[in-house]
Amino acid sequence: MRKSLEGEWDTGFEVESESKGPAGLSGPGRAVVGVFLRMVVAACLLGGVFPQGSLVAQESRALAVMEEAGVRYRSVEAFCATFHQTLDVPLLGETHYSQGELCQAQPDFFAMRWSDPEGDLVVADGEFFWVYYPSADPGQVMQFSMEVRPGGFDFQREFLEAPGEKYHLSYVEEEPLSGRVTDVISAKPIDPSTFNDARLWVDRERSLILQARIGMENGSVRTVTLSDIRLDPSPDPDRFRFTPPPGAQVIRRD
Repeated sequence: MRKSLEGEWDTGFEVESESKGPAGLSGPGRAVVGVFLRMVVAACLLGGVFPQGSLVAQESRALAVMEEAGVRYRSVEAFCATFHQTLDVPLLGETHYSQGELCQAQPDFFAMRWSDPEGDLVVADGEFFWVYYPSADPGQVMQFSMEVRPGGFDFQREFLEAPGEKYHLSYVEEEPLSGRVTDVISAKPIDPSTFNDARLWVDRERSLILQARIGMENGSVRTVTLSDIRLDPSPDPDRFRFTPPPGAQVIRRD
């Protein structure tokens, strides 16, 4: 479809210059068909049927959902939830299931403590980001500065702080999840990141991310689903603390 020199939208249909068209319509009949085609094209343009208009609408709706969730996120001092995680590793042909408790508090405290496998944890104490997986290697602890902490864990902070500046967003669909109505959003990093893409399920009523599916650079896919969300839980001084066990090797990443 293109715009003609006369300023009318060209539908791409060839119209013969003789008094009868290919369908045998006379002048008045052809005029009616022409009017009808222009009406169809106009309706498609206004209704967002064509991809460009639809894409803009998807991006705008996705950004609105994420910004509203960001306002909600910043209004909550802390929250805890039960998480269930699925890690698909195509390179090994393996799928791993785990669960535990996830907690977060402003400004940048974060903790995932696994009950299965028991003892595994990821903790941001405000100064360092700790990763300890005793189920895999009880003698090794990873310590990151907060500036270079690994991505894909604290997805509430990652996706809800300035989402329009960091991601290409698009609205996917409405989908029920655990009895809640959610808006599903696709997010792809604008700048190089530790993951390639993500899909987020945002609770429409509470504006909270209930599920995140994150495609990592190595091809693995992490899906984290939250349930039993508790807003502003009672304070626990040990919730965001971690001390490496005696004898463990601490590997620093700055």
